[in-house]
Amino acid sequence: MAMSKRREARFEVVVEQGGKPNIDGVFDDEKSATERANFLLRLAKFPVVRVVKVTGTGREETIFQKSSSGGAKLTTISPIEEANLCTSVLQVFSFDSRMTLLRLLRGYWDDQGVIPSEQLHRYYPLRYFEREALLFNPSVSRLAAIQAPMLGLKPHERYDQIIRLFAGLKELAQASDTLAPFDQALMRGGISGLLLAAVDRPAEERDRIVTHAFGTLLEPQREWGAKLAAVLRLHREGDGENSRLVDEFTAEIVDGREPIRALIGYAPDLGSAILALLATLRGDLDDRLPHTEPLLALSNVLGSDGTTTGFPRTREALLNRIRGGLDGLTPLTRTGLSSDARVFGAIVDGMIAFDGFMGGPAMAESLTRRGKTVWAVGGSDLPFEETMMRLAGRFNTAAGRLGYLLDLGTSAYGHRKISTVIQHVADEFGRVKSAAELAAPGASLQEVREGLGRRLRAAGIPRVLADGLIAKIAAIPDEQRMSVTGSGILAGSRLAPLVAGVTVDLQAPPAPRLTLSFQGRSVALPDAGGDIVIGRAAECGIVLDHASASRRHAVVRLRDGAFTLEDLSRNGTRLVRQNGEQRLLKLGDVVPLSGRGEIVIGSLDLGEHPARIAWDASGR
Repeated sequence: MAMSKRREARFEVVVEQGGKPNIDGVFDDEKSATERANFLLRLAKFPVVRVVKVTGTGREETIFQKSSSGGAKLTTISPIEEANLCTSVLQVFSFDSRMTLLRLLRGYWDDQGVIPSEQLHRYYPLRYFEREALLFNPSVSRLAAIQAPMLGLKPHERYDQIIRLFAGLKELAQASDTLAPFDQALMRGGISGLLLAAVDRPAEERDRIVTHAFGTLLEPQREWGAKLAAVLRLHREGDGENSRLVDEFTAEIVDGREPIRALIGYAPDLGSAILALLATLRGDLDDRLPHTEPLLALSNVLGSDGTTTGFPRTREALLNRIRGGLDGLTPLTRTGLSSDARVFGAIVDGMIAFDGFMGGPAMAESLTRRGKTVWAVGGSDLPFEETMMRLAGRFNTAAGRLGYLLDLGTSAYGHRKISTVIQHVADEFGRVKSAAELAAPGASLQEVREGLGRRLRAAGIPRVLADGLIAKIAAIPDEQRMSVTGSGILAGSRLAPLVAGVTVDLQAPPAPRLTLSFQGRSVALPDAGGDIVIGRAAECGIVLDHASASRRHAVVRLRDGAFTLEDLSRNGTRLVRQNGEQRLLKLGDVVPLSGRGEIVIGSLDLGEHPARIAWDASGR
């Protein structure tokens, strides 16, 4: 037995430092040594890293050697103000905890090309991270500073608790081989197979089991696109639990600058990148541009349900990246302020939702800050109030304008200008003539009042003024009332309904109607809902077979009793009215549709016969 032990091999990880070799660590197996070597290479701190196999007789053989392409660089923590609170080690595997770690240590994960789910179960990477004092100690200190007040503790007390949680995490990682059957269940049976295999395990262990299985799936994939593709292949429409998990792991992958840069697939300017992310959110990414297949697949998934509510975690992550781009100092284009202003307008219009801009207060702040510089005059930033009014003016509805103003007032930036915001909120309410201007179809008056009340208070509007503004809604003349009931306010809204089934009397104007006709088929608004999309995608209301058409080329909308056409394409849309007037629309252009005319899509230069879609908005 003693002779056998002497003959066992060991594996030394050797790094060059100052031209001299140094042993970083000694391992019993080749896999662990190679993992450490690759980790050191990704840190780019050493010019050469090698693994040396040393036999029991002392014979040495270099089995791995690579040069680092970079020089020494410092990876630091990222500034965060919120952190999910964990009181047990199993809670570390929850989605919210993983996202806290992802955002706190963004540079670290990017350096290694992994997400937290891949490393939380691996003992050696955890141990090596603990040895990186410039990352480990500051990250624990930051978490302790944020979380200590939540527990009524001093920061050093929470620091000690987090250190104990980390020790427990390492212990679980050493026993992670016991979870291998669940990895196999995911490989064989997808997410449903994994959940079935874990059905008898305690609920508090589910996140650990699921993240281990997904981490094992992703571990061989070194590129961000490959990771995203591996997760999206597991998606099954119509399965709520499947969609929830795919959404979570997709969000974990895309919530970073380096992953997004890799997924976009080419090097556009910042404005084009942001527009690409907005198109992905809409499910309308242009497949004629050199984006990666995984990003196109994500666009298809986000657009597959025809709503803006599916995959909320992924949408939040993409909005987080858009906000990050807007918050920086990088120009939107490479061709000057006039181009920046044009692209910024397209971005702003793409962010519009019924009750404000997508992304809430943080996005309202980012758009306002960027608007001040993009719309600069004579080398000086546009004043806050003028920027605010320009952005509010992009909305066609009172609900949108008020939503943006209240979000801006809620943000830290807008709150410093709260007196200006308050004045414009009051002015906007002064122009409201009907509760219908503030509510999505089917919303009740009580819901409007409750929802707006919460937003007014969140924005810091004085209580007396807020109560007066809300009371204004109740004072609408009887002749402007009709009977509606409902349970939603400000569609897609951050104003959750508090009261359902309340009946309000408001008089409805005659219902407008628009008919689109193409190749013998007709589709009408409002019969088809609020929107009719025209494009090459099979799910469009009017499907085109033209190479120059985008998957989602244009959209006809009914909003507040008016019809509009918006161009979503790269090649443009031609509008021909009944009187012969023509207009070429470009990406982001929105025009009203009235009377009769044709929407023309297609390129004669490509030998196409352009599609001519007739519209008729003359009937009621």
